[in-house]
Amino acid sequence: MKTWLDEPVFESGATGEAILSAHGAAALAVRADEAPSISIRLQLSEQHAYGADVSRHVVYNFELLSRMHDEKLADARLDALTYVVFDTETTGLLPEQGDEMVQIAAVRIVNGKRIGSEVFNLLVNPGRAIPRSATAIHGVTDAMVLDAVSVQEAVRQFHLFAEGAVLVAHNAPFDMEFLTRREREMGLRFVNPILDTVLLSASAFGRAETHTLDALADRLGVRIEERDRHTALGDAIATADIFIKLKDMLAGQGLVRFGDVLTKMRSHQRLVRDLNDRHVR
Repeated sequence: MKTWLDEPVFESGATGEAILSAHGAAALAVRADEAPSISIRLQLSEQHAYGADVSRHVVYNFELLSRMHDEKLADARLDALTYVVFDTETTGLLPEQGDEMVQIAAVRIVNGKRIGSEVFNLLVNPGRAIPRSATAIHGVTDAMVLDAVSVQEAVRQFHLFAEGAVLVAHNAPFDMEFLTRREREMGLRFVNPILDTVLLSASAFGRAETHTLDALADRLGVRIEERDRHTALGDAIATADIFIKLKDMLAGQGLVRFGDVLTKMRSHQRLVRDLNDRHVR
């Protein structure tokens, strides 16, 4: 079996062993009593339980594991990449002054479609009181996060969920700050390329338009239920559906490769700081 796992999978160049390792899994050779043949059993690590309330079915893009490393990301076609679209709810707007996450959620896009079963959703104990003004917006209370995971554990689990994907967020610098500030402490690094739907909207519609999440949803026909707005999962789903429509609009303008979109996006950096300098060459 070891020889078989050392072979490349399809044309990706990634071996079976590398793919299993990347997802915290192992293949076991099992022979039942008196059975003449050996069967293969896939054993998943417990670390792949992304929150106690999440049910998920695995949908992997095997070629992405090597593509992100073996070819220039700039040359990759947008629909050939996997995306993790995420959002956070927080105690406030000033992470540099101690504000923390109280919820983080994400969904996955594969082959240009949002995968309904690929969901990450965690309440987070921020280690401090949640101001009433913040609760009034997102609805998360101190009681709701009393037994929730710590900020550090939430970052660790999200880092695992987002591995090998392009990150997408609305006003990404704000949400990314709550993650990257923990990198040194956690001994990990978010090396994911990042797309921002604010900058993508400016690329598609022009800088003079309004680029809020609500304005984009109205313009693109994406429905956000009132009860879901300003929840991390509700906003992540809305952002994902908006991103898919923006991606298709940009493709209609001839922007079909990541590098082309990145170049266009960077022309609007005065709206939102681009975060790709340390990731994309």
